[in-house]
Amino acid sequence: MKKINILLALSLSLGLSSMAVFADALNSNKDILGSWFLEYTKKSPDSAETKAMGMTWVIDNSQLTQKDIPQVRGNPYDAPAVDYIIEDGVLKVSILGRAGKFDVYSLVEKTDKTMVLKDNKYGTYMYFIKK
Repeated sequence: MKKINILLALSLSLGLSSMAVFADALNSNKDILGSWFLEYTKKSPDSAETKAMGMTWVIDNSQLTQKDIPQVRGNPYDAPAVDYIIEDGVLKVSILGRAGKFDVYSLVEKTDKTMVLKDNKYGTYMYFIKK
């Protein structure tokens, strides 16, 4: 009887925790496919100061395209598509014109409609909403 209660408690806790994914690793492309609106960034999760971004990341099976990148003057622009890979639980985005070089992002938190990535180079937290 004790074993059944323990198994029941474990299965209930696993079921509740699967409602939202709070992870520190990406497993496959399926985790991030789609269009993601980058609302704002922060220097740390606890920081009250945010920087509005207002651009979209379009992620398909092999490429990432940044769209509607704001400029100080003039109209927003789209960046050329770049390759990306998911390796060792992180997102590695190729740097245009620098073969073999990547910007690396770690997954902080993800639900069906939101995602938070951390830029591993600068430590910036990036807050996305699914489009």
